Amino acid sequence: MLKVKLVLAALISILPLNILRVLGYRLLGYRIRGSIGFGTVIAVSKAHIEKCKIGWFNLFVGPMSMKIGLNAAIENRNTFSCGFWTVRDQYREAGYARSLQIGADTLITSGHTFDVAGSFTLGQGSWIAGAGSQFWTHGIGVRDRDIRIGRDCYLASAVRFAPGSVVGDHVLVALGSVVNGKFDDSNVMLGGVPAKVLKSQYDWRQAVSAPSLS
Repeated sequence: MLKVKLVLAALISILPLNILRVLGYRLLGYRIRGSIGFGTVIAVSKAHIEKCKIGWFNLFVGPMSMKIGLNAAIENRNTFSCGFWTVRDQYREAGYARSLQIGADTLITSGHTFDVAGSFTLGQGSWIAGAGSQFWTHGIGVRDRDIRIGRDCYLASAVRFAPGSVVGDHVLVALGSVVNGKFDDSNVMLGGVPAKVLKSQYDWRQAVSAPSLS
């Protein structure tokens, strides 16, 4: 059934008007409001998309459920995929969650990759900025695989999240960091390969809005 949806979704994605694309995806059984960009393919098991803006040439594909919250913004050329292998008989007992949860008022810019074999959760108000970040929820022998990013976080360009990684609320993850553990503390800056806490009691929003001294 999903493979049929994929063919139909590819056709829907190139319809010339947003209203036609939204109506087409509703006919596939998805609950969708908002703006769906040209070339964006949605072929998943279940989708609930609140009023939000999704840009051009994004790909949501595979036997997963997805929920995108109110006023979320996803720019262009992002890939959210769950491999069809996750529902094969030999993997049924592995407990792959196959769940994508993107909170309200979030921002995902362009050119990022999301593996949704496990679960991926992005908390309300968080940003995945820049380009080229990757999030992986499976690996050989991995059981603790789900990725969770808290509320009001900022992830800079080209970060990598290993399976099972967690960051708390109000966290900044610096450019090029590799996160491969659980960082439950809030208001910290993470950075490095592998990532570690660089600053505690850190408010990235205040740092962004502070006037330059130069």
